[in-house]
Amino acid sequence: MEIIDTFKIVEDCLYAVQYDTEDVNEFRRIFDLWRDAEYLEDFFETHKSDLRSGFWRTVSVVDAILQTRNEANKLEKELIEIAEDGKEDQYNTLSALFKPLHDHPTRLETFEKNKVTGEEKPSWLRIYAIRIEANLFLITGGAIKLTKTMNDRDHLLKELEKLDLVQKCLQDEENPDLPIFELIF
Repeated sequence: MEIIDTFKIVEDCLYAVQYDTEDVNEFRRIFDLWRDAEYLEDFFETHKSDLRSGFWRTVSVVDAILQTRNEANKLEKELIEIAEDGKEDQYNTLSALFKPLHDHPTRLETFEKNKVTGEEKPSWLRIYAIRIEANLFLITGGAIKLTKTMNDRDHLLKELEKLDLVQKCLQDEENPDLPIFELIF
């Protein structure tokens, strides 16, 4: 998997990478999937045991589909609104929405791995990104997380790989030809 481009979602605030394995950028890919009833039905049927494990209070597949589609619409709108607001209001930036990937970071990292969840508490929607500045994030992917940790399912491990790949590319000052370098220099 390689990064082939970056796409502006909100200029100077929110960008998304596109991988050579995908036809669209990650922002568009995840929101398209989260609105696709057929995809969601297949996903929740495949992961029915996770959905019914009690961690999510035994949600039916139909309810999970409806909840995901509704929450995805709200999350997309909120991301764009806060990114725009952050251009003018330093106290309402994407950093207020995105949180470090790990619950208890010991220090603020350069190109820190972050996540944002949907509005519902708890929410299984996850968008993963690298924080470049307080109101500048690069989306690396997203997933539906039905388990307590990301280490339990292949689709979540893939999201960790994407985060690692993008973080390493940003830290690799010897390769300025990558499309994401235009964001930080």
